[in-house]
Amino acid sequence: MKLIDTFKVEDDIIRLPGLYGLWTVLFLANFVAMLVDNTTGAVRNFNLFANIISVIYPGVASWNNIFGNRVPSTLLLIGGPIHQYSFWILFSYFGGSDVLSGSPLGVLNWISLFIVGLFSIDMIIKTWYTTINPSKYLEYVQTKVQDIESQ
Repeated sequence: MKLIDTFKVEDDIIRLPGLYGLWTVLFLANFVAMLVDNTTGAVRNFNLFANIISVIYPGVASWNNIFGNRVPSTLLLIGGPIHQYSFWILFSYFGGSDVLSGSPLGVLNWISLFIVGLFSIDMIIKTWYTTINPSKYLEYVQTKVQDIESQ
């Protein structure tokens, strides 16, 4: 398997509805937790800011579907670094483990830490790959766009 084939995870398996579904579930869970959990301090503040920056995904997804190439990996290459690097800066700013607790918001922060951690590993590999090999990704995207247009 070549590294370029790892883009097929989001493009052919999870696809945009799966990515948007994951974001929606996490957003709604955090929204409800903010309504019902009266936890204050770093736990709540981190959750607020981390979720505000996550709205980059539906915006970039819509832009990419209307004006871009409609390939989900492009969405993640554009929105991923903005959200994920900001997430980790916020995590360190709010004191790291200080944002994790057994409260509903604290548990959602744990879940976000795990999910963003997985996506960050993926993002770092893929953004470096496309930085070093942009033409290989562009060739890959051209075939994906042809597949999309033939549907």
